[in-house]
Amino acid sequence: MTNQANLRVGFVGTGWAERVQIPMFRLAGLTAQAICSGNPENAKRAAATAEVPEVYDEWRTMIASESVDIVSVVTPPHLHAEIAIAALQAGKHVICE
Repeated sequence: MTNQANLRVGFVGTGWAERVQIPMFRLAGLTAQAICSGNPENAKRAAATAEVPEVYDEWRTMIASESVDIVSVVTPPHLHAEIAIAALQAGKHVICE
């Protein structure tokens, strides 16, 4: 993990992350490092629009990445638990929207 000033966020889900979270997290000094969607085209589009360097189509792969310190779960609520628990088990900080 990097120091607090360089914490890198990986987003699971694209809509709210792209429109709200990425701009706000950047204002707070966090780095938008990765974005993931079950729909690869959504992930690629969101990454290009928001200038996020890493794109994933499988959240487990993104969570396993050493380049992500915080996982922001921005999916429908019924999907939160599985993703959040896996991220915590991987040693990541978790934010659930």
